[in-house]
This record gives sequence, structure tokens and C-alpha cells, in this order.
Amino acid sequence: MKIILPIQKDSKNEPSARNLSCDMFNADSIAALAAVSGMRTIIAPAKIGNIYFYNALPDSKTCKRDIIKELSEACRKRNIQLGLYYSLPDKHEDTEHKAQEKLNDNTKKQITKLLTEYGPISEIDFDMEVKTPEESKEIYALIHKVQPDCMVSNNAGNGQYDFCNILKFHFDKGPLECNWRYDSSLTFPTSSIEIDNAQSDAKRIIQKMTDAVSCGGGFMFGIHLENDGRIRTYDKEIMISIGNWMKTNGNAIYQTRRSPFLESFDWGTVTAKDNILYFILSGKYPKDGRIKLYMPEYELENADGKLATCIQRNGLVDIAIPASAYNSKTINVLTLKFKQNIDGQLPAPIRTITLKRDNAVPQYSISGFDFSTTYKSTVKYSWYFEQLMLKQLELIYTEQEKGKNLQIELDDNTYNVKLDNGKASTLTVAEGTVWGKQYICGPEDKTFHALPSIDTSMVNPPMKDSAWKETPTGKQTFAANAHDTYYVMQEIDSPKEQNIILDAGAGNGIEIYLNGKSIMKHLNPYGCEFRTEKVLLRLKKGNNRIVIRVYNRLGKNISYILRMSENQTIYKQDFTLTETSKKKNHTLSVRQTGLASEHDDTELANLRIRLRRIAL
Repeated sequence: MKIILPIQKDSKNEPSARNLSCDMFNADSIAALAAVSGMRTIIAPAKIGNIYFYNALPDSKTCKRDIIKELSEACRKRNIQLGLYYSLPDKHEDTEHKAQEKLNDNTKKQITKLLTEYGPISEIDFDMEVKTPEESKEIYALIHKVQPDCMVSNNAGNGQYDFCNILKFHFDKGPLECNWRYDSSLTFPTSSIEIDNAQSDAKRIIQKMTDAVSCGGGFMFGIHLENDGRIRTYDKEIMISIGNWMKTNGNAIYQTRRSPFLESFDWGTVTAKDNILYFILSGKYPKDGRIKLYMPEYELENADGKLATCIQRNGLVDIAIPASAYNSKTINVLTLKFKQNIDGQLPAPIRTITLKRDNAVPQYSISGFDFSTTYKSTVKYSWYFEQLMLKQLELIYTEQEKGKNLQIELDDNTYNVKLDNGKASTLTVAEGTVWGKQYICGPEDKTFHALPSIDTSMVNPPMKDSAWKETPTGKQTFAANAHDTYYVMQEIDSPKEQNIILDAGAGNGIEIYLNGKSIMKHLNPYGCEFRTEKVLLRLKKGNNRIVIRVYNRLGKNISYILRMSENQTIYKQDFTLTETSKKKNHTLSVRQTGLASEHDDTELANLRIRLRRIAL
């Protein structure tokens, strides 16, 4: 639960507390409400802008009361964790963010004071302004030095975090390789959901919460305080409704893990705990009134029979659900108990001799310099495949991957491989391949996050109120503002299916689309003005459209290049397994090691892994 204070902006667009009084602020009532509603943590603002809500250092502009001290005492009484939000010194968009910039000394003193004088702090969150890598590392190290168990949020920047706040546009009901929670306080405020009544709005919030938990995350809801410090009545009513639901259905939320099923369901969602599945009926009533799941490896022991009848025949779990289970004002939960513990579901094994980006299951985390650059980064690629007597892997890569260190996990074994001794060969570009015209559209003021597919037709450019314009080929550089995004499109006619290598370059961030689908995306190193890289593409026969999205966050200029690479070299490196795997089906994942953060993009979209039964 996050406390949201009615802070306004003054004439200089700075946070102002001129209309805020804490006269009616009651830490005990807030902690009591959190306990009643089933919340385990309260996130309180220690500092917003230049306003401090605790006993700050001398010469600091403080609130009349030490709100953090009062909350820390109230939380301890009810065994509720206390987390903090702390606003770092503001940096305006036109400031040049130099890489040598360090964390402000006063800020370090303030954070140290908060973490030494107010008892255990479960986590600390920050504002969303851009931070240098040095600042982010200092923040992270300082907090863990003073309180090792205090978690740091991703708003510390540059991948230096213990948990991540996920906003609406990042949440697509998929698993993430990081600790995360859905932050409804920024994208789902009370003022925008007052459609019916508190009970109805509580139901909508519970839907969001159960979606997050079923995907392995947590959930944070913001309560709003009035100018005098009291909790808004409407927020209180919502929280009490949530608490009533949690009293009955908390087992489906607390200490559960994400759904073991790979697919999502229109009828609701699933959480798991040991040998129990919780079917949360938060979606649409099934058309035939039945939920059917094929689970031959598990034997159903019993099921909650209050709202449904459940049988299992030949591995098929068949649940008949009455319409009344969806027509009530609350969200109902069915509990199914099995004789075996529930494991995660594996996809159908693929049959192939080459593992590559196109047949992989990408594993994502969240990365970025700051809020505006936050995106889903691909931290590794995984495959589940069929292969008998697997003995050797052939690693195929380009100049871009040369020298990188890989961690390969194959079944129960982990291997570390450096791409440094591959045999070089040259791709031959098919005769008749035509490099057509190049076009550009933009700019658009946008964050780095974008949809995974775009329209590449000439009549529907990916930007509103824009049009494709023919542009010269070669490297282009021009003035740009923070958040400027441009799309550059290249047409290629190929006489057959073929692999080619392109040179693609950008400044702060780059994304590449092949025929409308995003195939590679990452930020470049912080402060990077321009970086060119090799991109291996599989062209289809006929017309192909390659689009690069170039993004500016920190620079005064933006640059790009998109061309056929003069260096069409690929490398093939053999790696013999220490023992021959005799399994029929295998799991394999690969990631790059030695990155600045485990959340950074692994940048292995070009890599191919060929499977061999014998060692050559």
C-alpha cells in the first residue's frame, strides 16, 4: 500500500506543500487500515521534491511532524513492513548528464539517516529522473551497507535494483526474470475508477492484483490522503472491501507462486501452492460453462464443491461452473487439491537441428536508465527441444558476438563458453538482391517502450500525423530533443530466403523490426552518442522491410545508419559436452555474462546453436 499525499506544483513547477497540513494525520489509522485490508507493507513518502516528512538534517524544509517516525512505530505494533519513497535532487531535461556525475553528498547523508534512525526499512523507492550509472551504483551500495535486507527499487536506475515496479504498459501477463510488482498507484488511481461504487472498484482492483500474483508478481495500491492528512473516505471503503475478500480468499494470494500453465485464460487466472491450484474466476464466464485442462501427470484428490463440480477422466480436469459464480459482486475462487505437487508446465518440444531467436522462448526482465527508458529486456533465450544422444553444440555468431562470454544451461548442467575461436566463413548475398530506397518518419516524443509489432506499409507509418519521407543512405546526424523517436525503413527485394548481415547504428537506444515484428531491442551504454552493430537477418523471398527505431534520451543530437554490411562474416565454434545426454527432450538456455547488470539485455539475437549427435 502506497501513501499518496496531495502535493501540488508551484509557479516554478516544483512540489509545494502550501495547501498540505498534517493536523489530522493518524499513523495508527493508516496501519490499522493496511492490516484490515490484508496489506503487508506500507510505502510512505520520506521526501517529495524539496519537502521532507521526517526529522531531516538542518536547513531542510520539513513537514510539521515526523510522519515517518509515527508510521514506523504504528507499523511495528501491527507487524507491517515499512518502505519509503525518496525524491532525489531534480535534474531538468536540458541538463547534460555527464558520466562522471556522483551521488549528492547531502542525499547520502539523508538516506543514511533514514536507514539508521527509523528501524527496519523493507524497501526504498525513488523518483523517476535520469541517473548516471555511478549514482545508481552508489545508491544501491549505500542502502545495502546500512541495511542489507532493505530492497532497492528499479527507480534507482541502470539495472541496480532488487525489485521492479511494473506499470500498466509493461504488464502483459507474462513471467519476468526479476522480483516485481504491479504499481497501480501510478496507472490506476482512485479518481479514474470511481465508476460505480467502492465495492465494484475494489473488484476491479482485485482483478489486477490476482493477474499480477498469477504471473509471479506482487501488487501495490495507492491510498490518497486529504490536505489535512486524513485518508480519503472512498479509498477507505475500497480497502475495506479488498480486506473482506482477502479474509476469505487470502490463501490464493499469500505465499503462492505463479500459474503453472503457459497460456492465459479468458475465464480468470490461476495461482499455485504445493499440490493445490487456485482457480480465480476473475474473467468472463466460459461460453459452455466449463473449464477444461489436460493434466495427465496429476491425480485430482478433491475440489471445492461450493460453486462447481469437478471430475477428472483420462487426465482431463473438467469443471462445470454455474453462471452465479460470475454474477456476484465479488470474485470467487475454486480450490483443487492433487496428490502430487504441481510443477510448471513445459511447452511441446520443438524438432529442429538449429536453435535460434525465431524458435526460442525469450526470458525478460526490466531494464533502463530511468522511467522514460524502462523496457522489457531480453536477458536470455530458452528452448525445449527433442534430440537423441546430444553430444556437441555448434555455436554460430557474427563479429558482434565475438569475444562475449556465454552461460549455457543444458538440462542439469551449466557451461561457460567464450566466443573466441570460431572458424570464419562468408555469407554470399544472393545475386539479384536489390537494396531499395530508404525512408524516415518522425520525430515523436515517446518513451523507449514500444509495441512488439508495427505497420510497415507506406500509407500507415508507425507514428501518428506523420509520413514516410525518402532519405539519403549512409550515416545521418541531426539535432534532437530528449525522448525523440525516429523510424527508418529500408526495402530489400530478395530472390530467395537468405541470411544477410546489416550494419545498424543509433545513439541511446535501438530497436529493429523485420517485416513489422520486433526482433532486437536494447539501450546502448549510458551516454553513448553512437554505436554501430552487426545484425543477422533471415530475409524471406520477395519484398522485405527492415525498420530501425532510434531513440534519444540524453543527447543533443540523434544519429542513425542502416546499410548492408561489407563484412558478411560468420563464425562457427564447436563446443563438446562433458557427457553425452541420453535424454529425449532437453531444456537449454543461453545468456551473456559479465554485463553491468543482470537485467541488461543479453544482446544475443544473432546467435544460432546447432545440435549434433557426434563430435566433429
